[in-house]
Amino acid sequence: MSKLINKASVGKRLGAFLIDSFVFSFIFAFAFNFVLFGVQMLSGFNEAATLVFLSISMLIIFLLYGLRDVVKGQSVGKRIFSIGVRDASDNFVVPPASKLFLRQIFSFIWPIEFLVLVFSNENRKIGDKIAGTGVYDLREYENFLHYAKCMEYMKQGQNAVFIHDAEYQFPTARLHKVKKAKVAMIVIGVMLVGAIFIGALVLGITSMFRNHPSYHLATDSIRANPEIVELIGEIESFGFFPTGNLSFGSSHGDANYSIRAIGAYGEVRVFVELQMRDGGDWEIVRFNFVQIR
Repeated sequence: MSKLINKASVGKRLGAFLIDSFVFSFIFAFAFNFVLFGVQMLSGFNEAATLVFLSISMLIIFLLYGLRDVVKGQSVGKRIFSIGVRDASDNFVVPPASKLFLRQIFSFIWPIEFLVLVFSNENRKIGDKIAGTGVYDLREYENFLHYAKCMEYMKQGQNAVFIHDAEYQFPTARLHKVKKAKVAMIVIGVMLVGAIFIGALVLGITSMFRNHPSYHLATDSIRANPEIVELIGEIESFGFFPTGNLSFGSSHGDANYSIRAIGAYGEVRVFVELQMRDGGDWEIVRFNFVQIR
């Protein structure tokens, strides 16, 4: 009889893990940066509020990461590779959310999990053995379900269906085209999410710089500097993407910026270093500039 579900290879599992980690990192970093900036702005950059936010964020990421296979036992990466989590005692059954979460707890020590997976005869990691689950290759099973649905051979019910190899051959060419189209859509979606994330991250960091008191002090000092005004005229605008570093707490902070100042007659690149100590005001400790044109 044709075996529709087999154990997933280590290569496919590793590929799915890498894709999941990539996608998950993008989504988390996207949300984290924007929400963190909002919390800091609303709380006046209070350290206690930031600590509470970080604690809640860690809890949320732990829960989301643990439940990434909750939809049909497949995460984004597993869907791309046509593999999925199933109950070890019945490969056709998707485990409940509690088991799917339990098996992921040990994923945070993934190097050990990977070694156990590679050298285990059962091809199961620690989390799978504890939760009674396994990861299986679902390609043939998905092809069968697709074909059976199209031909109206599958009836409603709980009975498992098996077909003899001699009696049935999968229309693999057509089904593989369908699968490739789905994979292409997922990959395009991941790339789109990545592009949105990068753009949002750049805008978020830029917005954080431009709205911080240290940056306001730097730009006000540039506008008021007589040497710069004499060289390029009255300042009309600043470059949209300031670069530099900013670190601060409730009582101390350090910042340095590289800001492009655009005047009526030319442009200069201004390098400003600032600091804040003992909860006081921000102060400029170094100020240099060079003419661009």
